[in-house]
This record gives sequence, C-alpha cells and structure tokens, in this order.
Amino acid sequence: MSHEVKGYLAKSEAGFASIIEGDYGAIPERLKGMATAALADVRKGVRTVIEILDASNLKKGTISYKKQAFDFRKAVIEVARHLELAAREKGLAIQMAIAENDVYALNGDEEKIRQHLIRNLIDNAIKYTPAGTIKIDLVRKGPVLRFSVEDHGVGITPEDMQLLFTEGGHGKDSIKVNVHSTGYGLFIAKEIVDAHGGKIWAESEGEGKGARFIVEFPASLA
Repeated sequence: MSHEVKGYLAKSEAGFASIIEGDYGAIPERLKGMATAALADVRKGVRTVIEILDASNLKKGTISYKKQAFDFRKAVIEVARHLELAAREKGLAIQMAIAENDVYALNGDEEKIRQHLIRNLIDNAIKYTPAGTIKIDLVRKGPVLRFSVEDHGVGITPEDMQLLFTEGGHGKDSIKVNVHSTGYGLFIAKEIVDAHGGKIWAESEGEGKGARFIVEFPASLA
C-alpha cells in the first residue's frame, strides 16, 4: 500500500511542478502560489512515505545499497544549497567550512546518503533552530571523512539523547517543533551510516543550547 501511495504522490508532484513551470500555459499568480504550496506539501508526503518504506525495509533486512565511489564534498554542497531557501525563509544562515585541497571520495550509496543523511541532518537543524546560523563542516583527517552539522536550536536534554537514533524516537518537545516528524529520520540515518562502516553521534549542552551531529566515514581509496 505504501508503494502505491508513493506512486500517487509522485504523479501529483510532477503535475504541480508542470503547472508552476508553465507547461500548461500562463496561470494567474494566485493559482501559481497555491500550486507552489501544494507542491511543497506533496514533497513532504513523498519524503514521509520514503522514510516509512525504508525504515520497514531496514527492519526486515531487505534494503539494498548501490555502492560506488562518489564526491562526498560535492554531495554536501549541493544538498546544502538546495536547502538554503528553507533556511532563508526562517531568517537563518547556512555557513559551510570545507577545505578544498583534500579529496573527499566516499564509496557508498550516494542517493541514500544524500537523502537520508546529509539532507536529514541539515533539514533537522533548520526545523529546530528559531534563529541563528547552521554550521556545516567537512574535513578529511587521514583515512576518515568527518561531516558535522551544528545549530543554535532547541538543544537536546540528557533524557532525549537516549532516544536519538532509535526507531520512532521523539524528544520530549520535538513533536511540538516538527509536527510532521515520523521519528524514523535519525534511525534510518544511523542504519545507513553503520552499513557504510561509519559512526554517527550527537553532542549538546542541554535544552536551549543547540546541538551538533557528527558523522565519520572511511574515505574511499578510489
């Protein structure tokens, strides 16, 4: 059933995108605004269904990975730039610190790492930060690629820290900030990181003091 819902949502997404892009001719600005809002909601629905499907496949052990060497640095930059509009709409800034003189080759499933790890961490930082800057760092330390996302948001209590990366895990007040959360995002992110021989963890000084999520991957020799 979830696969069918995903298919219906994908068709709706394509339809609204075509309307906005003018494939059916010029439309009034008011209608264009409504179509844009509808497209955003449909895309949220698509991501939610994908999260539920992937979480189910992870639990059943049926998820597959298409691993090949790709430029992790390029993936981080492209995903961050794609999310800049959402950050600006909240009055937030995205600040990236990535050394350009290193090689950031990673052997992995680029699509899953982009969608469920990079996008998820940056998107969460935007959602849980009322004001300030989202800091994205990427550095190579010998054979290790270290990627981190830091925010000045709601922070994580010691109690909530225990729920991170667990299936359906929600912080005490997180659902108030992100009502669309499935609770599967960080669970899926950790499973994907583990499947690539990496590590992921979070740091926070407590409620209201922001958070930092750190990921380490073994760099590819390719």
